[in-house]
Amino acid sequence: MSKQTWIDLDGSKSKHQFISADVCIIGAGAAGIYLAAELSKKDIDVVLIEAGPSKSVDSNTIGFSAIFNNNYYPGSVEGRSFGMGGTTSRWGGVLVPHTNYDLREGGIFNDAWIHIINIVKENTSDVLRALGRLQKSDFHSYPLILLGSLGKKLEKTGLKLQSALHLPFLKKNLVYLLNKKNSANKVYFNAVVKSWNVKKDSVEPSIKSLLAVSKNHNELIVNANKFIITAGAIESARILLEIDKSTNHKVFDNRTAVGSYLSDHLSIKIASFSPRDWQQIAGVFGPRFNEDWMRTFRLLEGVSPKNSPRAYVHFIFENEYRGFKIAKELLKAFQSRRMPSIQFKDFIFAGSDFAKLTYSRLIKSTLHIPSGTPVHLQLGIEQSPCRINRVFLTDSLDMYGRNILAINWSITDLDLKLIEETSIRFISKWNSLKTILPNLEYIPLKDSDEKPYDAYHPVGTCRMGYDAESTVDQNLKVRGLENAWVVSTGVLPSAGSANPTFTMLCIANHLAKQFLNNNNYSRDRDIK
Repeated sequence: MSKQTWIDLDGSKSKHQFISADVCIIGAGAAGIYLAAELSKKDIDVVLIEAGPSKSVDSNTIGFSAIFNNNYYPGSVEGRSFGMGGTTSRWGGVLVPHTNYDLREGGIFNDAWIHIINIVKENTSDVLRALGRLQKSDFHSYPLILLGSLGKKLEKTGLKLQSALHLPFLKKNLVYLLNKKNSANKVYFNAVVKSWNVKKDSVEPSIKSLLAVSKNHNELIVNANKFIITAGAIESARILLEIDKSTNHKVFDNRTAVGSYLSDHLSIKIASFSPRDWQQIAGVFGPRFNEDWMRTFRLLEGVSPKNSPRAYVHFIFENEYRGFKIAKELLKAFQSRRMPSIQFKDFIFAGSDFAKLTYSRLIKSTLHIPSGTPVHLQLGIEQSPCRINRVFLTDSLDMYGRNILAINWSITDLDLKLIEETSIRFISKWNSLKTILPNLEYIPLKDSDEKPYDAYHPVGTCRMGYDAESTVDQNLKVRGLENAWVVSTGVLPSAGSANPTFTMLCIANHLAKQFLNNNNYSRDRDIK
């Protein structure tokens, strides 16, 4: 196998380049990097294309601004990063799986959720091992072992404990996977995919090649047998819409909802603890360290009403002390490979804070939470599926000659109603143990000092499913294209009860195994 090569298309002296590969992966975020690393282990010739630079930047910096048709959607701007490592290089690191608690009997998209959850179960061990976590999966067992009888009593109320894994900060940017032996053959960055050469004389159109360009107009043509789109929920939908437009709309029929059903987790503070209980909650449910991995706690509903939204609650410790802020900035800067925004005087005044942080981390294996730190309960709830929430192409062109993206997204009255109903259920179950656990004071939406906001977890735009609206089948293959697949959070039909990164990596591992098993893809079910 040839040695890995990193190429800055913008800085290249060659104005026109051509490369062929077995597999072309578009997007060097968590999914793209993971797939490239896995496929390259078996001598599959891979080229990885990234629109951003070597270090992450926001969407405006790279020239990927969007037009907002309705409300502003922060997940498309603040929530997106471009560059090696993608969005997870800035915000990522929380790993928690979707589980059977995401199933809703007879609910919308339930067939897809059954398949997705099975993928997670089958690939969890592989993904954890690839990320350096050699222990057995313990997302549910860890909090029960740690909390003992209290955990069992809490679960009897109908609330199920779950523990998230947080990637060690040295591994939060998955670009390190590309530095391992047998990683991607060639990595191009500052390479924005502009156009597609699609062959139409077969049963299904197939992609023959793509053209990528840089800001200084250097060009790269990539010819490949297979193309995997891993550019995130919003950008992956844009790419599919561009491919369809390049064929005069011969790829998708008018039933396919590519770009539609854009949704997210809505996050909001739903209850607070009395100041006298802050320290107790921090002692029981505060973040802990298990080797190099931080663990945090969340609660799910064991049994949910039929067709109720998927949701979870977690504890927020409002750390505002100087040492914590500096440590957080240092880690975020290291994660995204940039210089930290810290003045020398900040270090001088934070010396005692660092000592306490270090002592708690190394001696007690906990995150230091000072006495008097406010604690509240935060709800994360999926938006209700809504087809008019979508991304679509406009007629205006950006600096690369591509159609500028428009986004239609809003929080509906139904979303607000479901937030209220779900919040009351969680709090009432918690408060049923008021003789054991501190009481929660419910904060109705009308009395809240904040509005629900998106959690930067866009999903739904390239939805997996068995119906005519779905964009990809259960094997991630794009309907209507012979040789294209999508791996992004966009394939999830809704946000579910978990941060989407871990499930996305399980889906990536699932596709990698398909490619490695002699390219043997099972036929999809008939479209309903």
